[in-house]
Amino acid sequence: MQVLAALLACLLSLLGGDGPGSQTRISFAREAGQGLLLSKATLAGGRATFDCLSSGSGNCHYLLYRDACEGSDAGAQSQCRRLELERFRLAVGARRVVPDLPGDFDQCVAAADGGDCA
Repeated sequence: MQVLAALLACLLSLLGGDGPGSQTRISFAREAGQGLLLSKATLAGGRATFDCLSSGSGNCHYLLYRDACEGSDAGAQSQCRRLELERFRLAVGARRVVPDLPGDFDQCVAAADGGDCA
């Protein structure tokens, strides 16, 4: 099962590119050896395309965020907080395009609302 998931992720990354400067992220989460979630995000030109490919719950729950940190001095400890940019749900097979994301955004995707993104 793990080999099949790895091969599928490689195939999707090859097919999902939008040309030079694009980046593809594959998210695969499993529980007790069973595939629960497979999601693909393609980033190109400040816009991101999210595809929910498989989910045990029937939906992929996304949280888009960026970390805002203070205290970047060498001796000071940084204090960071998560700034939520957007939260949405996609059914398996659905796609969503989000334009104008900041370059330092990050994502969390889970099979359940709140899931590992809390």
